[in-house]
Amino acid sequence: MNTEGDTVHIRPYEPRDREAIRTICCDTADRGEPVENFFPDREVFADLLTRYYTDYEPESSWVGAQGPEVVGYVTGCLDTRRFSRVMAFAVAPRLVAKVFRRDVLKYPQSKEFIRSNLRLWLRHRASVSLDEYPSHLHVNLKPGFRSKGLGGELVGRFLEQAKAAGSCGVHASVREDSERARKFFENVGFQSAGRRPVMVRNGTSLYAVIYCLHL
Repeated sequence: MNTEGDTVHIRPYEPRDREAIRTICCDTADRGEPVENFFPDREVFADLLTRYYTDYEPESSWVGAQGPEVVGYVTGCLDTRRFSRVMAFAVAPRLVAKVFRRDVLKYPQSKEFIRSNLRLWLRHRASVSLDEYPSHLHVNLKPGFRSKGLGGELVGRFLEQAKAAGSCGVHASVREDSERARKFFENVGFQSAGRRPVMVRNGTSLYAVIYCLHL
């Protein structure tokens, strides 16, 4: 596809793309705005949102690259039950150690954010039937590369991969207050299957809409 005058190629994720994915994730974490709007430590946040996909299931991720620059990605998981196990027993313990090693709690913003959300995270359960929708994905693009078809192509690659692997369905979580992201998933064929609390911020609960697609 052509975006901003140069061809954007979609290709499988490679280890050299890891830092680019982490950067895009943090630059756009708050409805397209930087993660620093609500959490000051990029390393910790990037581990939470991307480490499983880049380190434990890299074969299920795809990137859009314009020359050497990664401008978008889809990170995917074929088996969400495996994701939950790896997050609980491998990613989370290292993440907690990093929080203390980097002294993240010295920032009042960090301390309040973790305090407000810890109970929510510990009580989190799957919001959809994992028998019907065992796979999930996240898609993210740099500003300037949205609404040009790249997101749909990236999602399409993962859907093809998931179907070929025998998955019967895919789900994704989208911030309820992000109308652009919600319209995107609806336009590529996903349907809303409810909502769940995803974050407490400044005393207010923010919700995500769960979108599902049968394969």
